[in-house]
Amino acid sequence: MVAEWWRIYGAFDPEDEHGHYPDPGQVVAHFRRQKGWSQAELARRLGVHPRMIYHLEKQQQGLDSLKRRRQLAEVLNIPPELLGLDPQHPRLTGSPPWWVRDGYPAFPAGDDGYPLPGAVIKYYRLQQVRRQQSGERSWTQADLAEALGLSELAIRRMENRSDYLDSPRRRRMLSAILGIPPHLLGLDVRRPPAPGLASPPPPTFLLVSENSDEDLLITYQRQQAELYAEFRARRQPELLTRALRRLTYLRRLAPLIHEDLLQSILRLEFNYAQLVADGLADLYGVARALPFVKLCLAIARRCEEASRQRQQPTEGVPSDLVANALIGQAIAHFELGETEAARQRADEALERLGQTCPSVQRFVLEEAAHILAHLARDESERKQALTLLDQAGRLLSDSGEAEDPYFLAADPGYYHLSRARTLLALGQARQALGELDQASQQTQPLFITRRLFIVIYRALAHLELKEYEAATTLAIQAAGEARVLNARRALAYLHLLYQRLKESPYGSMPGVARLGWLLGTG
Repeated sequence: MVAEWWRIYGAFDPEDEHGHYPDPGQVVAHFRRQKGWSQAELARRLGVHPRMIYHLEKQQQGLDSLKRRRQLAEVLNIPPELLGLDPQHPRLTGSPPWWVRDGYPAFPAGDDGYPLPGAVIKYYRLQQVRRQQSGERSWTQADLAEALGLSELAIRRMENRSDYLDSPRRRRMLSAILGIPPHLLGLDVRRPPAPGLASPPPPTFLLVSENSDEDLLITYQRQQAELYAEFRARRQPELLTRALRRLTYLRRLAPLIHEDLLQSILRLEFNYAQLVADGLADLYGVARALPFVKLCLAIARRCEEASRQRQQPTEGVPSDLVANALIGQAIAHFELGETEAARQRADEALERLGQTCPSVQRFVLEEAAHILAHLARDESERKQALTLLDQAGRLLSDSGEAEDPYFLAADPGYYHLSRARTLLALGQARQALGELDQASQQTQPLFITRRLFIVIYRALAHLELKEYEAATTLAIQAAGEARVLNARRALAYLHLLYQRLKESPYGSMPGVARLGWLLGTG
């Protein structure tokens, strides 16, 4: 794995999820200490209150300012590229200025030795083409306002007076959307991104409880329910680390447990492994989750084998776990593009349904319907997908919101979302929108990932209906939410949606450019 490019200067964290630059507050603190200065001394030299330096270093407050970054780079002798600033071009304009010598238009010079940013932005805006039924035209200020999420008045002041352009982030966004070479705006050319997030630290093992096995089991069951609820509400990586610690402890404890309790312990193990797998898939992508997807099936097979050895029926919990693990593997194979493996695992899960509890049956039916609808080779397989959904619907009507021992949340909201996904795969976008309305009404606010996917599938439905503006608006909304949640699985769907929008007749519109920026494609 390639190390962050800035490691030669210091072990700084990435500034954001894109990982192109180090955390500027940490950079400032590092170079301040190298000079032997206190925060108060740096504040004195900058003419600000010492408290401002504290917030600047700890929370990056005041660092979304090109002027401030340049001032800090000069005072602390920070290499400009560490703060995202152009390190190569002279501040003095010369005659002719460096940008003219480099072959760019003769933009008027700004006070900082770079071309006047408003003039640069206007020039590159006019290079953007908007295709319409009546022909092509250049982007207007209104178009750029739409792409940036600003008012048209703000764009006029930006171009005519270079207002609102002290923000490096805004300049970076303009560079990406309009195709402006970053150094014309005083920015560094984007560096290689930092590597993916490191694996969680190895868990520290908990001490074996002095209580009885029965008490320990009840405690872990309660803690497991709390952890699932907490992750659905907050989706923080440290919650997965907690789940992994408990899973590791349970796996060490299992050989010491009385055989009467082994099935319950294995179910606990399975639920923790499933939480880690689902969480890793959401936060970091399916590939990171694969070891735990496979672990789920290994735990399920062990539970099944333990029941056989004790000459107990393998229905009930063992079948619940196996069917659940098989459909989990089918989902992973499907998202990785391994279609035949996905079909095989989905069929194996469906074969187990007669021996499983209602929540597992519904979950398997809904997920298998979605996968098989995408992989349908003929009309009979398309009908099979709809039949599976109808079976899930009848189970839901018969049992209502029954007990959910595997935290699948296979409730009415999820059923309608699954039905919408399957209808979309079958080309029935208008009907899918109706199901998504039902899903939205019956999904609790705490299911933040599900609510995010409802928006994504709405966007996909409008795209299928060639309602490009509505699809783009919804995709922009979902991209903002997905970035806040750092939901990699959702972002992967949005990248595919963006590519389809780019290839559509709407692809040159400002909204699509804004979506691309939000997804980090610029």
